[in-house]
Amino acid sequence: MDGVLKGFFVVGAVMLVGYVLARTNALGPHGTKVLSTLTFMVGLPSLMFSTIASRHISEVLSQTGLISVVTALAVMALFAATGAVARWGVRRTTIGALSTGIVNSTNLGVPLSLYVLGSATFVTPIMLFQLALVTPVALTVLDLTDPAGKRASISRILSTPLRNPVTVAAILGVIVSAAGIQFPAVALDPLKLVAQLTVPLMLIIFGMSLHGLSPRGGAGDGAPTLVAVILKSAIQPVLAWVLAMYVFHLDAFSTFVVTACAILPTGQNVVLYAVRYGVGKNLAQSVAVITSALAVPLLLGAAWLMN
Repeated sequence: MDGVLKGFFVVGAVMLVGYVLARTNALGPHGTKVLSTLTFMVGLPSLMFSTIASRHISEVLSQTGLISVVTALAVMALFAATGAVARWGVRRTTIGALSTGIVNSTNLGVPLSLYVLGSATFVTPIMLFQLALVTPVALTVLDLTDPAGKRASISRILSTPLRNPVTVAAILGVIVSAAGIQFPAVALDPLKLVAQLTVPLMLIIFGMSLHGLSPRGGAGDGAPTLVAVILKSAIQPVLAWVLAMYVFHLDAFSTFVVTACAILPTGQNVVLYAVRYGVGKNLAQSVAVITSALAVPLLLGAAWLMN
């Protein structure tokens, strides 16, 4: 418990630095974009590949990862069914479903997984699932239902995961790990050195992203927001705990890991998708803010209950 509290304190302190930087505009108008690009294109791929490639494949494709994927699919399906019954519209329902199933596995998930849980590989299955499967499917739905008639090519949609450096690095790491290839230290050490900048930068970026966000929703977003928050911050963690305890019979630490991963808030990329496609922006933003605010007390509560 003390270790978890210390971990959250350190994570929160670094996020506060990012918030102050954004509030004071210390890095200028393009500061967030530059830091995000550096992290996304260089730091995070280095971290994912060096971490995954140096571990046994069983640590990457684990039961904890399977539970995370199953719970995400379950809550997204529940939101989609609710949206269909309530007639919220295909496009807004798609954004809402993403808000329940897409967790902040990069900016917040990787730092928490690495610092609090001890390994970044705990969020690897979630990241691969989100980027390689959920995102292409969701963007396809949004493209096909675009009232303006805009269409993305099938080849571009299918190649989405391969155009993402984080996904490519993770997939290559999985291949190397599965093949049992042993990289010499001289080859991995430069990547590990670059990877060291990733966690603090991601926390700073996440802190900067909180500045200016508002939990206020738009007209008609109250019900979808409430449903999404309940599914994301309550149903998914409980479902993960039940599966870990009574279906997979995991040990106490692994049970905490899958519960913690389920508690992670909505990813900021959902807000970006909503802005890009011009639908559900207030819904995505509200769910992201509220689930982010709930994440820390929920994670601390889970750590206390599970000792």
